[in-house]
Amino acid sequence: MYLYKPCDLEKRISEAYQQNGIIYPSQLDEEYIARKFDILLVESKFGSFAEYCDDLKIVALHRDLDSLKRREVFFHEVGHLFLHAGDQSQMTDLFRSFQESQAKRFMLFSAIPYHMIRYIDFSKKRDFIIYEMQETFRVPAEICESRLDYIENKVLEAACL
Repeated sequence: MYLYKPCDLEKRISEAYQQNGIIYPSQLDEEYIARKFDILLVESKFGSFAEYCDDLKIVALHRDLDSLKRREVFFHEVGHLFLHAGDQSQMTDLFRSFQESQAKRFMLFSAIPYHMIRYIDFSKKRDFIIYEMQETFRVPAEICESRLDYIENKVLEAACL
C-alpha cells in the first residue's frame, strides 16, 4: 500500500475526520458523524436528500433503507452538502449528472476513508479484501469493489511512473 497516494478530496475528508476525532471504522456511524459535523439527520417517507436551510445542514434518509444502503446514501447526501450548492431540480441534466458523480466519489472516500484503509489486509485475494472491507466499514459490496478498484488503479498509476 506504500505506492498508494490519496487524491486531494481523500486527504480533505480524512483530515476533517481526524480533526473531529473520527479515527476508527467503528466511528463511521451516521448519527455520530451527523453530530460531529452539525448535520440534522432525519428520516423521510418521501426519499433521501440533503439541503441547507439557512445555516442548518439537513440530511434526510428514506425510512425503508436497509442498514448498508442507508450508510451509502448518507455519505452520498453528505457529499452534496459539502461539495454543492443550489437546487438540483433547477439544473440541467448534464450538471445534475456531474454533481451526482462528485457525490458518489465523495461517498467512496468518506465511507472508506484513506486514514482507515490500514485496517484492511491488502495482501489477501480480492474476494477476501472486499469481504473484509464490507465487514469493517459496513457498506454494500459494490461500494467496496469500487473503492478497491480506485485504490488498485492509483497504485498501478504510481507503479508506471
